[in-house]
Amino acid sequence: MNRYADNSITTLQFIAIITGTQVSFGFIDIPYELHEHAGSDGWISLVIGWLVTTAASLVAIRLMKGYRQGTLLDLLAKYGGRWAGRAVACVLACYFAIFSYDGLIYSTRVIKSRILQETPIFITLFLILIPAYMVARNEVRNIGRYSEFALLASLWIPFIFSFTLRHANWLYLLPVLPEGWGPVFSTVPHTIYYFLGFFASVFLYPYLQKKERAGMAIVIALTLTLLSFLFISIVCFVFLSPDEFGTIYQPAIYLLKTVRLPFLEQVEGMFIVMYLMIFSIAWIPSLYFFSYSVNWTFGRTDPRLPLRLLIGTIIVSSYFYVPDYWQLIRLNKWLSGFGFVVEYVLPLVLLALLSLSKRYRTEVKQA
Repeated sequence: MNRYADNSITTLQFIAIITGTQVSFGFIDIPYELHEHAGSDGWISLVIGWLVTTAASLVAIRLMKGYRQGTLLDLLAKYGGRWAGRAVACVLACYFAIFSYDGLIYSTRVIKSRILQETPIFITLFLILIPAYMVARNEVRNIGRYSEFALLASLWIPFIFSFTLRHANWLYLLPVLPEGWGPVFSTVPHTIYYFLGFFASVFLYPYLQKKERAGMAIVIALTLTLLSFLFISIVCFVFLSPDEFGTIYQPAIYLLKTVRLPFLEQVEGMFIVMYLMIFSIAWIPSLYFFSYSVNWTFGRTDPRLPLRLLIGTIIVSSYFYVPDYWQLIRLNKWLSGFGFVVEYVLPLVLLALLSLSKRYRTEVKQA
């Protein structure tokens, strides 16, 4: 049996990794982002963004069906040569390194601002990267199990937010499309950042036990992401007035200040602590995919050395420099553009090249 079969994951674990990677980035911030650009009609932009992302993800799955026994890099090496695979591996290693760094910095800033105000960020990073390293070094099967547990352990979150609906004013959702479709379509590119992460499917595909379910699984994962974003966005839209949205950043956390439970004094703090598991799905798979890309380039299999180098670099650099809020916003915008090229454009281009290559080989054989 090959290394992929030895570390196979279930369909549920496949879904958990994809959904967890996406939801961890957007659940807290996306209501503010949508309302800022499209008002209460931002949920329509979210649905359109989901449709675009679903189409792109199915292209990625269609690409991987051309080589069921390996990852995207193995596919490129087979049809384009080893150097083509290495070139893409270097690009993907950079992408996943930035992706994991962005998630780590964002998470630690949320923790620092809400819970550990006096703790330096490099210490917080050190504390959360120790368990992240222990999970990421143990191949895809353990990452899948961890993601599955984290996703199931977060099912209580919608019930907590449902307590805020007693103060809801559904009239805040009206009127629909007061300025036409222009703001809605212009907001769609801003949703791309929050759907990044489905590209993990091109690495997870060979590990999937039932590959014939890959298309269905990616659609389910993206739909769960959409439902999560729609839920928290609409809850925030009907709780906060349009004027309040302009003054409150991270409205999802602000809403929890209004929840009072007899057995829990501070719901906000408990939410952040528990949500840290969802946050971690953003960077743990990314760390592994980074190490996989590096190892594939140099013909190695042990993920520990690349992981140690990247984690050590992040911790040491955070002692000297940590992006502030505005720099993090610029990093997110840059990552959104980079991610669009990698996750949306690259699979389409590779699928077209693969189709042309197969057609050319068929014509040569017939000649």
